[in-house]
Amino acid sequence: MSYKISDSVAMRMIQIFQEAVIFGIDGADLLRQVRLVEDPKEEGTLTLDPEYVAAVEKMHEQYLAEAAKKQAEAEITRDVLA
Repeated sequence: MSYKISDSVAMRMIQIFQEAVIFGIDGADLLRQVRLVEDPKEEGTLTLDPEYVAAVEKMHEQYLAEAAKKQAEAEITRDVLA
């Protein structure tokens, strides 16, 4: 049987490319982590595993927290040097 990918899978692939460019990380590593399941609503279509989606959301929260931390540190440094 052949499968097609859902829009969510296609969007995640684009997102992985963007993350690789922005963060300078190996996109192949991110692609190997993708987990797919057959979409229960659409036969013959693969979609993102809900557990994988939760893990990605957690990873994005960590990215945002780290960015906020770095921004706060930069502002403190700027204020000290001013």
